[in-house]
Amino acid sequence: MKLFSKFLILFFLVTFLSLSGCGRKGRGDAAQGKDAGAAIDSANAIRVVAVPVQLHAFEDWGNFSAELRGSQDAVLTSGMGGRVAKITDVGKSVKAGEALCDIESARYEAMLMQARSAMELAKGELERQKSNVQKGFVGKAVLDKAELDYQSARVALLQAQRAYEDSRCQAPFDGMLVSCYIERYQTVPPGSPTVRIAVTARLEAVVSIPESEAGDFEEGEEAEFRVAQDAARVFKGRLKSIDRAIEARNRTVTARIEIPNPGNTLKPGMVGRTRILRKKYTAAIVIPSSSVLRLQEGTAVMVVRDGKAQQIPVILGPAAGDSVVVVSGLMPEEILITKGAFQVSQGTPVLY
Repeated sequence: MKLFSKFLILFFLVTFLSLSGCGRKGRGDAAQGKDAGAAIDSANAIRVVAVPVQLHAFEDWGNFSAELRGSQDAVLTSGMGGRVAKITDVGKSVKAGEALCDIESARYEAMLMQARSAMELAKGELERQKSNVQKGFVGKAVLDKAELDYQSARVALLQAQRAYEDSRCQAPFDGMLVSCYIERYQTVPPGSPTVRIAVTARLEAVVSIPESEAGDFEEGEEAEFRVAQDAARVFKGRLKSIDRAIEARNRTVTARIEIPNPGNTLKPGMVGRTRILRKKYTAAIVIPSSSVLRLQEGTAVMVVRDGKAQQIPVILGPAAGDSVVVVSGLMPEEILITKGAFQVSQGTPVLY
């Protein structure tokens, strides 16, 4: 009986050890299978460039073509025309009321004196007829005729005054003679341009903003101007004004940017590009434009989650250069695929 008990104990011990060995072997095989699967995923993974999404400061600027003009800028005309006797040199600083040319000014001066005398006579006649009507010597119709003659004489005097000023190219404000359209001894017809006067210490960049964008800008915002021939040089300014009316022909709104011009570096008539600040973002999700997928149903980006590529729809905001703001759809600290997004699809294993 004791011998049988010892045999039974030995049998159970051998059986237990055998089963334990099989369990360890099974677990080892499973681990090897898992490692093999991971090796297969790594072999199929596509290598990409990916970075964590972060918040950045961003400035949204509008870009437009522009032409410079003086902060005060006027092209004078010849009025009634005539022969040019004298003309001031371009580039001269002038004072308001100064004569810049002579287009038969003596003739127009004589016409002005004649008109002034005629008005004085008409005024005297009007006063006499007023007195006669008060005394009952004449009827009111005579007074009305004298009043009409006097007003006609006033109109003639104003026209003669304007013709005399035009014959002298009289400066309407302090500034600089920036252009001349006539030559000495030339006979110019009525209404022809003669000279251009501008205030050049401060210039205006005149901009046409599309109707759809006009509401994005506010007067006083920062602005910049670059001359077409020297785009590397930047002239700082401010948005001075925006018209409240829309140009019906091309559906644009005219805006004016005031630009200081020390040393008269800039010239009226120059053309170039201007930037107007639309909005500043202190913290925005800014990503490379090259990482955006433009699909038929919208825009998206690829991110890495659990080692696999995932496509996320996004809504884009303003862009500048190679960067674009993501308004919604992407969160900070997401791992964004910046290079290789076009080589992967939903669920593709990736390495970065």
